[in-house]
Amino acid sequence: MGLRLSRTALTAIVGIAGYLVTIYFIFAPSFAKSFDNWMISLLLWMSPFAGVVLADFYIKREGKIDVAELYRDADVSAYGDINWAGIIAFAAGLIAGWSVEDGLVPALQGPISTGLLGGADLSWLVGIVVSGAVYLALGKRVASPSSVAASSAGR
Repeated sequence: MGLRLSRTALTAIVGIAGYLVTIYFIFAPSFAKSFDNWMISLLLWMSPFAGVVLADFYIKREGKIDVAELYRDADVSAYGDINWAGIIAFAAGLIAGWSVEDGLVPALQGPISTGLLGGADLSWLVGIVVSGAVYLALGKRVASPSSVAASSAGR
């Protein structure tokens, strides 16, 4: 993110955030429900993220990444800076996953899950599949690491 923080400052920030979450869990009326909601909220964003990452690595790049190219400046790297197809696919998977989510909190309750699925939570599956499919549909064919290395050698 371009932030320059000392280890001490970063440790203090993470420590305070962890302390606040712990206090929330301790004083919640039901630890089990609070923890379940926490896990559901994590699952909601991790599934679409995994869908994009898995589609990119295994299908588009065929399991090959040029690691050295990842550390080059974005303006000269073959991988570029921001992968907008990935961000759009993540957002689509997030929305699709939420629509079939069965959460204990009304904000986490998707409209499809309550009506058609009878409370079944398929958010993880829908999030992975939708985000991966949207990513593959939006993304252009990326160069394989061998052609990336060949183009890098010519610079």
